[in-house]
Amino acid sequence: MIEADLPQATVATRLNAEVSGLTSLVGLLLTARSEIALSTIRIQTGDQLDAINRQSALLQDFELRSGEYAEIESSLTELVHNLGALTLLSVRRLRAEDAFRALINEALAQAASHENGLTFLLWLQNVEATTRIQEIPRMSRDLEKIAQGIAWMTFGQRILDQRMALLEIETNAQGRLNRHTQMSERLADATRFMSSRLITEANTRSAAIQSLIQRNLYFILACFFTFATVGAFIYHYLDKHVVGPIQDLTRRMNDYGGASRPQVSSTNEITQLETSFAKLTDAIAERENRLVTLNSEATDARRDAEKANRSKSKLLAAASHDLRQPIHAMGLLIGGIARDELSEASRQTVEHLTNLTQETVQLFNSVLDLSKLEAGTFTATLTPMDLGALFSRLENEFQPRSSRSGAVLDIMPPIAGTFVNADEDAVYRILSNLIVNAIDYGNDGHVQVGVCTDANLCTVFVADNGPGLMLEQATATDRAKEDEVASYGLGLSISFALAKAMKTELTFSTPEGDGTRFELPLELATHSSGAGQVKAARHHGFEPLFGLPIVLVEDNPDVNISTRDGLVGLGCTVSTCRTYQEAQQAISTLNKPFVLISDIDLGRGRRANEFIFEIKASTPHLIATVVTTASVGDFPKLWQGDPKVHVMEKPFKLGRLASLLRHLAP
Repeated sequence: MIEADLPQATVATRLNAEVSGLTSLVGLLLTARSEIALSTIRIQTGDQLDAINRQSALLQDFELRSGEYAEIESSLTELVHNLGALTLLSVRRLRAEDAFRALINEALAQAASHENGLTFLLWLQNVEATTRIQEIPRMSRDLEKIAQGIAWMTFGQRILDQRMALLEIETNAQGRLNRHTQMSERLADATRFMSSRLITEANTRSAAIQSLIQRNLYFILACFFTFATVGAFIYHYLDKHVVGPIQDLTRRMNDYGGASRPQVSSTNEITQLETSFAKLTDAIAERENRLVTLNSEATDARRDAEKANRSKSKLLAAASHDLRQPIHAMGLLIGGIARDELSEASRQTVEHLTNLTQETVQLFNSVLDLSKLEAGTFTATLTPMDLGALFSRLENEFQPRSSRSGAVLDIMPPIAGTFVNADEDAVYRILSNLIVNAIDYGNDGHVQVGVCTDANLCTVFVADNGPGLMLEQATATDRAKEDEVASYGLGLSISFALAKAMKTELTFSTPEGDGTRFELPLELATHSSGAGQVKAARHHGFEPLFGLPIVLVEDNPDVNISTRDGLVGLGCTVSTCRTYQEAQQAISTLNKPFVLISDIDLGRGRRANEFIFEIKASTPHLIATVVTTASVGDFPKLWQGDPKVHVMEKPFKLGRLASLLRHLAP
């Protein structure tokens, strides 16, 4: 019975609350200062009206007294109609205010340039302060007094007419707001009366239900005793047919768990069974906790080991700059020694130093590349590269080493103009590592380097006739084979990692007989003649560069001096600097085209990025910038593809720098 009244009372109460919320939104319509704010309030008002209509629709389905719902529905209809009129008045008010304000601003601009403008400005202030329609005629008479013989009489009358229209709109809107308040109060009273009546009826029915329960109390007690009797019978039945089997089960559980015979107590058999289950659960939980603890300790140990490994790799990668600097300086100094002026013994010593420096550079590159790969700081940049130029570079660098080792290095260059999409430095590292391994472990045999072209794929191979790799090919998986090959040294480990960084795969096989063949598939790329000229220009000799101005920025004194001496030997005019402040002073004195050579790391956390950006933007005589770095990963992405910025990774030979300078400033 209560369900017949309480939902109705709840809906009536909610309807009353929604009407009150609508009244507060209507007040905001008259205070909106822009049409955007007015549109927002109109949307909120529409949502409030939808909520009121939903509550009203629910009341329509209830059983109300005669005339109650009709009165609410008519009040809502009038309320909605009045709200629409009030909304239109608010829109008109905003537009009238905008027009009035435009006229005021125009009048202020004209009055500022007139000799009697002060009187007119005071009149405008009175007009703005006018709040009643009855004051407009007096403002018109005041205008006639101050505007005699002045051209703004008509303009002032337009301002009065606009002010009159604005006051009329505000008066009508205030009347509509009063009307809305009256209708809201009447609707709120109707819904409040309905809710009060429904709640009273619900309370009356609740009292009737309570009286009915009291009258049937004896019947409930009789039912209770009946069920108690039945329960006692069920208890005795369960004691005989259920408790006995439970006791037997408990005894067997205790025997299985190795527990002693339970002591006789006042607890029943079900409690003893629960105790046995609890003991068994505790034992299982203890073992699980022990396993979780061991797993957590193992996870922490693995995490610590991974953290230590990452720290080692990051430290080694970060230290690459300081590690490469002395090797780079040594290579530049040895490369700048004139062999023709030395004796045969001294020339052999210099050549020996050159070979040792190259091997040291190779070892440093291997260690540092591995650290960058493990730390995740190495990123392969795939650009079209000339395979023929790379093969020429490999032949020039490794032919003397193969001759000293007694091996035959047969480098078969590809067809002229063969370009592939790859990272040139990464491909050079892979092939140089494979060639060094083939020369060192090929038993003074034959080492072949060549290419095989098929459709859009170019496969570079390095083959030797040595003892091969001692792998268990029959049982090892591909991943295990790769790991076992990587265990032969840093060179092969880095080669596999660099190939993956270029989105390809380095494979190996054992041909019939002895030897090992490594293959690196690379995608063929289209190229232009200009690209081929750029690549070819980097492998020329040491032709002089007479008169080319160079601004050299290098914080390391050894590298600074060795680079300066090498460039001076090429005929360049070099201004050496150790800070970018010194470089700016040197650049300010130049009035002809020059090349800037700068180390990206100037020591103690100072970076040359902003300095290079500034010089590029403000110096019209700059031909190009050559950035030297020990870590290509530090190279800003904004410079990639910039024709005025070129990167050279340390250590490099003076010949490569000279080739690049000849290309930049022919």
